[in-house]
Amino acid sequence: MTTSSEAESITSLVCDLSKIWAPPPKWTISQWADNRRYLSSEASAEKGRWRTSRAEYQRGIMDAIGDPAIEQVVVMSSAQVGKTEILSNTIGYYVDFDPSPIMLVQPDEAMAETFSKDRLASMFRDSPSLRNKVASPRTRDSGNTILHKRFPGGHITMVGANAPSGLASRPIRVVLLDEVDRYPMSAGTEGDPVNLAIARTKNFWNRRIVMVSTPTVKGFSRIEKAFEQSDQRHFFVPCPHCGHEHILRWANVKWKDDPALALLVCPSCEKNFTTAQKNNAVKKGHWKATAPFNRIAGFHLNELYSPWRTLAEIVDDFLRAKDDPCTLQVWMNTSLGEAWEDQGQRQGYLIKNES
Repeated sequence: MTTSSEAESITSLVCDLSKIWAPPPKWTISQWADNRRYLSSEASAEKGRWRTSRAEYQRGIMDAIGDPAIEQVVVMSSAQVGKTEILSNTIGYYVDFDPSPIMLVQPDEAMAETFSKDRLASMFRDSPSLRNKVASPRTRDSGNTILHKRFPGGHITMVGANAPSGLASRPIRVVLLDEVDRYPMSAGTEGDPVNLAIARTKNFWNRRIVMVSTPTVKGFSRIEKAFEQSDQRHFFVPCPHCGHEHILRWANVKWKDDPALALLVCPSCEKNFTTAQKNNAVKKGHWKATAPFNRIAGFHLNELYSPWRTLAEIVDDFLRAKDDPCTLQVWMNTSLGEAWEDQGQRQGYLIKNES
């Protein structure tokens, strides 16, 4: 006969085991990040718990990656919008919730090592749900290296786009292709590294392909071509004055002689709004597709959406770049997230805006 104390012990044990064996919550990638991701001081200016609301546009991108109706996600964007953190959160989610073979492709092996050391190592260390799932490369007989890490149910391999052996080595379910416009035209003699990496996913019905990059030259940009094949989503924000939803565009940035006076102008009511009002409007924005959906979700972002950049800083960068076609191209690629065209077709960017 079981005593009451024994019954309580058995009930407690069953409860503990149920917690261990319980399936993970059905979270999206952004929900996983908000609940389980922690940022470290060496990898981020904002140490502590991750908050997707800090850059609201990241939510739709991350959740599209985990959407079973979407096979491929394309992100064509400027710098300074958090692309690297989106990739990190995606890796963390699949390691923690949906273990799979993952491959991260960087332009070269040195960049792959840097990502592993500076991003992944700190995320695995500082996020409690990941801490014990991936052994340190320094652990004896861990089976893990800087570029290859195993975890229960899967592994992640990080390779350079110039290494054909790494791209063709094993079946992969989740392929993350970072800065694809910086890849070489061919991985050795094997052909396009993007196609080589994607070919690794052909055995998985539930594969995920993510392409991320700032664009380069129009007509040669891998990310621009991929974006044009997608449903071409843009982030619409409401005007703080009239509520009109619109895309933040460089053409709507105005200033006088001092870049510190830069403002955005609503294309509907033509009223001005500041960096602070812009950041608040972005928190209320949403993604909207502008082309038919064919299982490829495409996202375009420019630096105007970034909470880490002010209008004054962006205008100042433009003024420094505008007189040299080479520096203007870099500004267009990394600030506007647009591919560079012939200078004659871009005279509009050289005209000084006036408020």
